[in-house]
Amino acid sequence: MSQFEQVDIITAEIIRSSIVAASDEMAKTLVRTAYNPVLYDIKDFGVAVLSATGELWSEAPGCLIFGRTLPCTVSSGLRHHASDGFEEGDILIVNDPYETGTHLADTTIYLPIFHQGRLIAFAATTAHWIDLGGMTSGGVCTISRDIYQEGLSLRHQKLYAAGRKNTDLIELIKLNVRIPEVAMGDMSAQIAACKQGALRVKALCDKYSPETVKAAMAQVIDRTDQAMRKMIRALDDGEYAASIKLDIDPEFNVEQPELCLQITIAGEEISFSFEGTTAANAGPLNLPRYGAEAEISAAIKSLLLPDDAANEGHNRALNFIIPDGLLVSPQRPTPVDCYMFVAECLFELVVRALSGVLGERCPAGGYQLCGVGLMRTDPKYGEPFVLMEPLVGGNGATPHDDGSTMMFIGNGDVPNLPTEVLENRYPLRVECYELQPDAAGWGKYRGGCGLRKDYRILEDGVLLLFGTDNSVDPIGRGLFGGKNGEPNEFICRPNTDREMVLRQRVSNYGPFFKDELISIRSGGGGGWGPCTERDPARIIRDVVNGYLDAQQAEDIFGVRMV
Repeated sequence: MSQFEQVDIITAEIIRSSIVAASDEMAKTLVRTAYNPVLYDIKDFGVAVLSATGELWSEAPGCLIFGRTLPCTVSSGLRHHASDGFEEGDILIVNDPYETGTHLADTTIYLPIFHQGRLIAFAATTAHWIDLGGMTSGGVCTISRDIYQEGLSLRHQKLYAAGRKNTDLIELIKLNVRIPEVAMGDMSAQIAACKQGALRVKALCDKYSPETVKAAMAQVIDRTDQAMRKMIRALDDGEYAASIKLDIDPEFNVEQPELCLQITIAGEEISFSFEGTTAANAGPLNLPRYGAEAEISAAIKSLLLPDDAANEGHNRALNFIIPDGLLVSPQRPTPVDCYMFVAECLFELVVRALSGVLGERCPAGGYQLCGVGLMRTDPKYGEPFVLMEPLVGGNGATPHDDGSTMMFIGNGDVPNLPTEVLENRYPLRVECYELQPDAAGWGKYRGGCGLRKDYRILEDGVLLLFGTDNSVDPIGRGLFGGKNGEPNEFICRPNTDREMVLRQRVSNYGPFFKDELISIRSGGGGGWGPCTERDPARIIRDVVNGYLDAQQAEDIFGVRMV
């Protein structure tokens, strides 16, 4: 009889729930101690507890992609140092995208968990730092031509070695970031979160023994794998495909990049390939391989076992065929700072491709990520600051109801930044924050609405970063006859003779000066089903609630308000 079979089911579930609770406590610690609202309000982070071999034991809600990239990151650390290269008291840092799967701003800090001198597990956090040097601040560069222009790259260096602080490394980091107080504060918050996870795992080992904890989690992972395979066996075998084109960036691309995904269901496994996908481009619109696998894994789990606490078992039945050098497998030193737009497309392509076999579960397409950065780095204008904010928008309609608003799909549980926090911390005023119903795709069920957010600049010398994509081929595509959602857009100095409308990425745009206005409009989700099937009672309610006016109700649905 194997070791994990000797753990009774009740004990295994208690241990599993305790480790899930440990990752939740890690997330709360990070939120309560971070310096950066991107972390404590927006929650652009991931936390996880992993086995001594890098298998995912548990994660907490955060950015969806990190739940799978964290195991890849820790596994790469194990390859770098080997399992005997860690000591109690070590704390490591890594942000190399080819080790972590995303971009340099997503900085991972992790530590080994020892019990009585034996390596038992790892506690790990990934968090978006608002600056790591490079051409632009904010942690995103839209104009980089290689990874060296995107910032300082770290690869599994030890911030602490056996409890001893690496002062030289920490000073090096401080000297290469624009606002070191925030970077050091967020680093300390990540360390505190990891230590919290370590305390909880050690307490479990004290109570049940390390062997029982490891055996219980091996059993949980195996049961999860069996549950996934059962769900896959229930699907129709076959090949399913979807593709999407991203926008042309005239600075980097001679052709419109295309992302092509093929999904093959065979028995109890699913394979993913990318035949026809464009080669990695010269700009930062590239997604490292680990990130591509992570986004697909998250999408599959959301369709098959959405209510499960995530662990390694959700990924074992998934196979990836990804040749080097594609949009989803760039090679160093290709830049990757705009990886998130490819990742969003991947999530939607999985849902779109499987809508024919899982139509009762698949929503219509959601909007593409809409990111805004407002920053001042030149001290001659005043105190430097960096605000990074992903503007939430509309998700796709579901097979049973209208789509949600003010949420991400591919980015997971990432809330909006409260206006009170924004205005208290930055020389900005929010003059408008409202729904944009016209961005939603209509249908039997309506997609989620976009949002409008207007920022009034209160001091001079502010630069803008605006991130978006898919303005031509929207990912907020309707399903089964539903209409598409509208893409994101940025309006600079609206209602003036200097007004400019952008639907492409920009970095270091400006400067903007006191009293100037910036308006960001996020996109909407696609509709589900034909408009002719929408319940008249819903249409009336839409008019009453301001989502439609009477003329639109008649033009779109043929319903006349009297």
